Amino acid sequence: SLISAEIPDALLDPLGYALVSEFMMHGPCGEMNDKCVCMKKGVCSKYFPKDFRDATVIDDNGFVLYRRRDDGRSKNGHFLDNRHVVPYNMAMLKKFQGHINVEWCNKTQVMKYLFKYVTKGADYSKVMLERLKKLTKSGCRRVDEVQEYLICRYICEYDALWRIFGFEIHFKMPSVQRLTVHMPGMNTVYYRAGADLTKIVGSDFLQKTMLTEWFVANEMFEEARSLTYCDFPIAWTWDVKSRSWHPRGRGEKIGRVYYVHP
Repeated sequence: SLISAEIPDALLDPLGYALVSEFMMHGPCGEMNDKCVCMKKGVCSKYFPKDFRDATVIDDNGFVLYRRRDDGRSKNGHFLDNRHVVPYNMAMLKKFQGHINVEWCNKTQVMKYLFKYVTKGADYSKVMLERLKKLTKSGCRRVDEVQEYLICRYICEYDALWRIFGFEIHFKMPSVQRLTVHMPGMNTVYYRAGADLTKIVGSDFLQKTMLTEWFVANEMFEEARSLTYCDFPIAWTWDVKSRSWHPRGRGEKIGRVYYVHP
């Protein structure tokens, strides 16, 4: 496995044992050291020590529970065994010889977290929340929300430059076009409350959808017949106002069809 959460055998891998013992052990915390920085309300905020486990598994929430065998290995000085090992990659640990926490991420939500992490600003040592009030002319106290925001909000230098240069905070590339799927005459129609339903039902314009106009484009243009409905947005763009497909002039987009139950 590329990721491990166990102490190597000191005889088989003395360097690995020394590095893991020095850099990748969490604690001591809990009953051994209730003053540890990870302790919050009497328990470890990082949920150490972990449970012993014979194999790496995925829990019901999609998180990884690493193998931590009860093999009797521990760190000298404190009884820190495999339950206290921070997951690591041995190749990286031996190359850089420092604390490098390596995790197996199998959830799509982590990508946005990692991508936006560089724009979060410097770490905080203390945070203070204070209710600021000002006296108005009538003698009433008014909450100064602007000043509260300025005090609690911190923008570091590289965070400010990121915005000054107009860099993207997050984006999706390429763009995705959701393609509607429906039976004949059963497309979704949006209308305002109080609208004349007779006109809505009899409107030919509202009966036009991406799917129906894809058939129309295939009838009118020979070059449109080489693409499937799902691949159509690659070379064609959907005009919402006219409800029709037109050859794409710039950019790129991929199509995704809505899930259809059997």
